[in-house]
Amino acid sequence: MLVGLDRDLRAESVDTGIVRSVTVNRRDLIDKHLARYSRPWSTLRELIQNAADAAASSVTIKIITKPSLRVPTPQSDDPSAYLKHVLYNHTVDLWKVGNNGLTFRPEDWARLQDIATGNPDEDKIGAFGVGFYSVFDISENPWVYSGTDALHFYYTEDNDLVANRRKLPQRTDTFLELPARDSTSSVPHGQELFSLCQFLVSSMTFGGLQTIELLIDDWRILSLRKSTADPVNLEIPGDLNKTTPGKFMRISQITQEGVQLEAEWMKVLDSQASLQTGPGTTNPLESTKKSVFSFFKRTAGPSTQGNNVKPKQDTKSVADKTPQDIVATSRHKTFFHVNKATIVTNVDRELGSEFLKLRKKPPPKSTTISFLAQSYDQSAASSLNGPPVASKLFKSIVPDGKGHIYVGFSTSQTSGLAAHLNMPALVPTVEREQLDLNSRHIKTWNIELLRAAGLVARISWSAATLELRERLSKFPGMTGGKVLTPEELQEILPAVKWK
Repeated sequence: MLVGLDRDLRAESVDTGIVRSVTVNRRDLIDKHLARYSRPWSTLRELIQNAADAAASSVTIKIITKPSLRVPTPQSDDPSAYLKHVLYNHTVDLWKVGNNGLTFRPEDWARLQDIATGNPDEDKIGAFGVGFYSVFDISENPWVYSGTDALHFYYTEDNDLVANRRKLPQRTDTFLELPARDSTSSVPHGQELFSLCQFLVSSMTFGGLQTIELLIDDWRILSLRKSTADPVNLEIPGDLNKTTPGKFMRISQITQEGVQLEAEWMKVLDSQASLQTGPGTTNPLESTKKSVFSFFKRTAGPSTQGNNVKPKQDTKSVADKTPQDIVATSRHKTFFHVNKATIVTNVDRELGSEFLKLRKKPPPKSTTISFLAQSYDQSAASSLNGPPVASKLFKSIVPDGKGHIYVGFSTSQTSGLAAHLNMPALVPTVEREQLDLNSRHIKTWNIELLRAAGLVARISWSAATLELRERLSKFPGMTGGKVLTPEELQEILPAVKWK
């Protein structure tokens, strides 16, 4: 049986006990916790999210390499041979990640040097103030450049993390330089390079980013460009209660915009996609469990299953099978639509107070919920004349019967719909892989948002039904209770196989 101190004894211990401040080993905190994420490319996810919060429209990622000291440079003028040599023999010297968003304000520089001081703006996703420190998984001495300032982080001999800020000539952009912490870090190639490109495609799902580019040295491996049509208002059914059951949120309006995403890539990706096993490919939204499985697969002893497990190809054999012309480019477009609802919030005093206490900022007075789906017509247009690798490259952005919940970027939780749902005001766990359903008041907030998302889904399906009704009304002879033949139904609903 556990016996605690009575109230008087506890009060006495406070007055007479030894008081000492709690300290933290910054290096251990960063190395063991803040830079540890389970999903690949989490550092880039955090930096791209920071760019989106700064209203950036463009992000550029450049990997600068170091030549091999063991394998000589090919004595050939063939650019494909040289790029293959870089991918399979060079090591990473530096990552550079830049964006054209708003440059840092004084308070932004201050927050960057203060662990766990999140963005106080209730309309921004960043809240925990730890996402930036994921860069220490890549580099131990990162540099940040923005506006007229530069900030250099490094560890002292006592393992104390310090930051040195200095003035620079005026810039109009923001970028980070991340010198590789490991001199043997290999350049992404093979399935890893393709997985990186898939992740960047998924980064264009929601938000205001219009372009993302990936370069390895001066080779433009991937270029993404997103364009949107003018939004149109969707009709909200008159019999729909636009307020959530908890009375905290109400849908004020919902619009729909068509989206075109165009990708141009070097054909080196075609060969990497062909190395993926099975009919599909690695989906960055499900890469966590795949990477865990791969870890055990690598560390396990020889298989006892005979030929049931294919041996992993080594780097040399993969490089040897890479096609000759890998610097030529391919291009493809995919189409989808995003329904965006404006949500007006009205929380009670208790929830607002507890939200502020836990999040260090108040709940937003309004927020958005976005619903991404692909109609049959959009799917057909996306498949038209597409190279085989395109379906694998764009796989993560198309819901394909298994949508995900996004908080800016995808979490590991599915939406239960053939659509992705983005809710910037959802409160996730620190790693942003799950929704926070632990804290009582945060749980109440998140559940109300999910209920509002259900209303947005219903309005979206209602709009699709109205579109179908309009198609039917234009079909000849659709009066007097006419029964359509299978051939006529096939013309109206080509996605369904009618018998």
